[in-house]
Amino acid sequence: MFGPLPRLHRLLVIVTALVVGMLSGIWLVEVMGAPLLIGAGIGWGLLAGLLLNYVLLHDFHHRTRPVRVRRH
Repeated sequence: MFGPLPRLHRLLVIVTALVVGMLSGIWLVEVMGAPLLIGAGIGWGLLAGLLLNYVLLHDFHHRTRPVRVRRH
C-alpha cells in the first residue's frame, strides 16, 4: 500500500504497528477484566501488529520484470 518506502520509514511503520498492536492487546485484556491473561493479550497484539505490517508494507502489485538474455 505504501509502496517502496525508505528503510527508516519502513522501520517506523513496523515499530509503530507492533507497539499499537501490543497496547491494544493489553487494553483488551484489561477491559475484559482478566489481568492474568496479559501475556496472551501481548501475544495476540503482536500477532495483529505483524499482520498489519504485512498488509501495510507488502507490495500487492505483481509487476512483470524484464528478462535479460545473454547472447554470445
